[in-house]
Amino acid sequence: MPKNAKKRLPKNAIKNEASDLSVRANLKEVKIIGLIAKEIQENSTPLKLNPYVALKYYKSDWQCFSEWESQELKEFSSFLKILQKHNWEQVYNTGSKIPKHGLAYTKYEINDVNSEAIRNKLALVKKEISEDINFFELRVNQNKLRVHGFQSQSVFFLVVLDRNHEAFPM
Repeated sequence: MPKNAKKRLPKNAIKNEASDLSVRANLKEVKIIGLIAKEIQENSTPLKLNPYVALKYYKSDWQCFSEWESQELKEFSSFLKILQKHNWEQVYNTGSKIPKHGLAYTKYEINDVNSEAIRNKLALVKKEISEDINFFELRVNQNKLRVHGFQSQSVFFLVVLDRNHEAFPM
């Protein structure tokens, strides 16, 4: 090959290799992470999956767990246990209009949030992830403690804590 000749990458080979790439997970990983593998897709839907909480998009600069009282943290721990005992269909059903009960799933539009600070945090995540995210609120306790976030497969991505129910004051 002459000195000045450029080496060419085999574009077809690269395209073929890229199209063959896929995420592989064994059944143990599927269960741990809450993924839906091809093998179980026919037998399960996201509605039947048990939720778990992830803090990947959590905005601690709005409100941090360190601001919560000891009793409130205990209630959050109870909330996690209750959430994990439900599947997503059951979570959605707690949001019936009258009467709301348990987790009180409440889907909303960001523009309807009363707190500008919470609205801004949610909007940042929406821009970062996708415009078609549906945010919702879950009740941590029967008083004021709430959490806001979104669902993807079995994961509830907690975005903001709402200790005083500031997003939608009572």
